[in-house]
Amino acid sequence: MVSIHGNLSKEIKGIDRDEKWSDLWYIFKPAGFETTLAEMDSTERENRRKIDGSYSALEKFAEWYQNNS
Repeated sequence: MVSIHGNLSKEIKGIDRDEKWSDLWYIFKPAGFETTLAEMDSTERENRRKIDGSYSALEKFAEWYQNNS
């Protein structure tokens, strides 16, 4: 099982971009960050991936969520 650390925002935040992999993009705040993925620019997202390596885990979570909601 994949563990994904972070929190959910109480509101939808951020902008739509080509990199969006799921609508969770607007509400998921990775552990250690105060912004959602949709609020981060590409540099912030890349640095985050270097820190926690969880980008693929988030994709798997999004797939699971979409298939089980």
